[in-house]
Amino acid sequence: MAANEQLMVALGYCALLFILALIFRKFIPKKINWIYGYRTNRSMKNETTWTAANAYSMDLLLKVCGLSFLIPVFLYFLYDPYLLLITIIVHSLLILSVILFTEMYLDKHFNSDGTEKNRGA
Repeated sequence: MAANEQLMVALGYCALLFILALIFRKFIPKKINWIYGYRTNRSMKNETTWTAANAYSMDLLLKVCGLSFLIPVFLYFLYDPYLLLITIIVHSLLILSVILFTEMYLDKHFNSDGTEKNRGA
């Protein structure tokens, strides 16, 4: 595949995931469920952790997907033979980092039982 074609496909991929992030951000799940949303044991402890985890992760996902448009553009000028492959790998790693950062956020703001840290202090 030519570099121009790879660039268009990579930008289309980024656009699709950005649109999905917008949809998920617009329709954050209100109640704990097993169908969609940020679903980990920690986020599903109670409604407070669920709401906080979903709001934080969806905001972060939207930022990651927005910034990911830069990946194929830079690669187009720096290293175009594997532009699409590298874009997909780096973008996937960025999406996975949302889990890491959301768990760090939950660890910082909530105890292991799901109660807020420093509540009432």
